[in-house]
Amino acid sequence: MTTLKIGREDWLEFPPELERLAMGGITTPPGFVASGVACGLKESGGLDMGVLRSTRHAASALVDTSNALPSESVIHTRSLDRTRLQAVVVNAGNANAQTGAKGIADAATMGATAAEGMDLDPSVVAVCSTGVIGRLFDMDKVTAGASAAAAAVSTAGGEAFSAAICTTDRSPKTAAFRVRLPSGEYAIGAAAKGAGMIQPNMATMLAYITTDAPFESRTLQPLVKAAVDESFNRISVDGQMSPSDTVLVFANGEGQGLIAEEAETFGRALRAICRWLALMIVRDGEGAEHVVRLIVSDARDGEEAETVARAIANSPLIKAAVFGKDPNWGRVTQAVGAALAGRPGPPPIVSLAFDGVDVNDEAVHEVMAREEYEMHVGLGRGEARAEMFFCDLTHAYVSINSDYTT
Repeated sequence: MTTLKIGREDWLEFPPELERLAMGGITTPPGFVASGVACGLKESGGLDMGVLRSTRHAASALVDTSNALPSESVIHTRSLDRTRLQAVVVNAGNANAQTGAKGIADAATMGATAAEGMDLDPSVVAVCSTGVIGRLFDMDKVTAGASAAAAAVSTAGGEAFSAAICTTDRSPKTAAFRVRLPSGEYAIGAAAKGAGMIQPNMATMLAYITTDAPFESRTLQPLVKAAVDESFNRISVDGQMSPSDTVLVFANGEGQGLIAEEAETFGRALRAICRWLALMIVRDGEGAEHVVRLIVSDARDGEEAETVARAIANSPLIKAAVFGKDPNWGRVTQAVGAALAGRPGPPPIVSLAFDGVDVNDEAVHEVMAREEYEMHVGLGRGEARAEMFFCDLTHAYVSINSDYTT
């Protein structure tokens, strides 16, 4: 697979307490094991079933899709206690979405099979699925894969897990980190998938985070929700919302939980890690060649800034202009005007710059040739601002999605 990275480290906003490790991944924190196996759900024959597990009691927190038609695997996992989860089984190649009661039962069987293989209660094993929508599972393959993946978990299985959850991804998105707090140093592992059907809210992909920091779920859940809001919910590849999106965090540290100040610092680190994963997803957008950080400023209020930012980030016309390195400012003003249609207040006075270069400056062509740059859009109506990250829309995106099931 292609190795991708974000060159603009200033976008990541790592707090001083957080360090990315040179090696490691989802099983770097003590007490976590994982696996990835091939069971035939992917036509390529690649790894397509993964299991991630804490070997000791963990607090858990989960945020999932706001799509009104969630996948049947999401529906099943919602029936579990999100604060008591100890493991997750994930398949790629079939989203188990729009499959009805049979799909919910199949998700439960998938989870129970993995649980049996790890001697766990099925109620503590989450189920996630990603791939083609509208197709029932081949349950012979699913049960064989879940059983094999459960039997294969090890501390060395993180890389295979990260590969098994991918679909159209060019690269697995995985890393390990260390956060330094007054009470000690804690490891954090991360793995995510996502390249298409990417549009918040929530959250556009599957992402898993592990840590040996001590937490209670009631403290962890709001930190995870805040991190998601400021990372995964700020990205767009194609303006489409998946029915399968899930972010799941396990914290298996033993002993007394982090005190309020330490939890707040850990929350900043968690936000930065989610931001890194989210940016890797945009970098890996299907067919993408450019990543843009969009900053909308001078809006009347936060809601207006959000509305305009999402209109720009999701615009196929603007995405196509980014691909063509074309500073077509009329597409931006069109998106702004459409987003503000019917709103009170004076007409916006739009300003547009790319990495600080005015749109009418000839140097803007050089800026738009960069793989990563910033787009600043001022509205001249107030003081509120919003931020989004998006990628371009290319010929390759059309090719990937025009024959996805054929």
